Amino acid sequence: MTSPGSGSRLRSAPLRAFAPLALQLITVISVIALFALVWGTRSDDSDLHSRELDGVEYAKALDKLLPVLVNAQSNAVSGKAVKKEDFTEALNAVADADEKFGSDFGTSNRWSGLRARIETLPEQGSDQNGAFKNYGEATDLMLALYQRVAQASGLRSDADGVISYLQDAALEEIPLTVVWAGRYQDQAVIAKGFKLEQSGSPETFQDQLSQANSTLTSLAVSRQLVSESGADVASDMASAVDNSDSGTFSTTLLQNLDNFQRGVETLAPPGQTTLNAIPVAATVTTQRLAAQEAAVALSPTLLDELGKQVDDRKSSADTGRILAIALLVIAVLAAIASFVLILLGGRRSRAEQVEGPGGPQAMPGPHGQQPPYGPGNPDYAGYPAGPDHLAGDPYMNNLDAGRDARRERVGVPR
Repeated sequence: MTSPGSGSRLRSAPLRAFAPLALQLITVISVIALFALVWGTRSDDSDLHSRELDGVEYAKALDKLLPVLVNAQSNAVSGKAVKKEDFTEALNAVADADEKFGSDFGTSNRWSGLRARIETLPEQGSDQNGAFKNYGEATDLMLALYQRVAQASGLRSDADGVISYLQDAALEEIPLTVVWAGRYQDQAVIAKGFKLEQSGSPETFQDQLSQANSTLTSLAVSRQLVSESGADVASDMASAVDNSDSGTFSTTLLQNLDNFQRGVETLAPPGQTTLNAIPVAATVTTQRLAAQEAAVALSPTLLDELGKQVDDRKSSADTGRILAIALLVIAVLAAIASFVLILLGGRRSRAEQVEGPGGPQAMPGPHGQQPPYGPGNPDYAGYPAGPDHLAGDPYMNNLDAGRDARRERVGVPR
């Protein structure tokens, strides 16, 4: 016979046994959901930074070609011979970079157009204005290629302040400074043979005066663009330093930046937005070469710093991915361990309900039970019998026998 509440207790026993397992399963599901969120974000960050590193590598290849192209333009405008073999190494470097990353960045067509344009440039500049125009178109294509790499690699859209400022200086402002410094020199070379002839007719003089004003305006604009681009480089570097964790960059980078600033300010003094006279071409040429050399020295160190910053972010994202995997593995192992312990605990509980806490020998019922007291109990013989005053009375003996028999049946000692 069972008690009135025994059925409900038996029915609730499995629920109590598996409640911890259900809790573990809920915990694992929550960890998996959190892992998916963290893994997705960290994975995207890691992939983005890998793409940015590819952009830095492409920009380093472009930096080899840019000064060669600008120098060739200056030689062509000055009437000097242009050696196409000077382009070989730089062209091969960009070709290798585009072969690796061109399909991802969408730069292959742009690069093919630029390379074809460079290969068709004249080797001897007989026409100064024509050479200036032809090479100017090539440098415009190259600046557009820089912009495409910055955009497609994700460097331009990176929300990190340090990366954003460094990429702007390396992939936009320094190339602009080099290109416009070369154009400023070439315009000065073209304008050096210009003279106002006052002996001619008034119409001729007015035409010459208009041409002189146009030349001075073009020179002033080019010089102003050199000055602004150089100032933007310095501003970007200052902002990058302010946003960096260390608050500074390498000594080599800062020294190259100082040399670059001095070179740009010598060529294009800040604050001078107009020209009252055509500058001396030889002086501008010397100053331009010095500024370009400083830019060529600054750009690789700047790109190295940019690559280092991107690589640090990538390492942090990769570490986050590893930690996410570790947490997931720990949660799964903990759930498995809990499941095993719950199963083992359930088996022990059922065994104790059947056999009792002391084992089979202590359990009531047919499983090897020992009566609490009676002939079958080893301690039964240990109880001394009292004096029997009525041993000779058959009636009393029969009463005693019946009483003892009843007591033995119900397990009551004599």
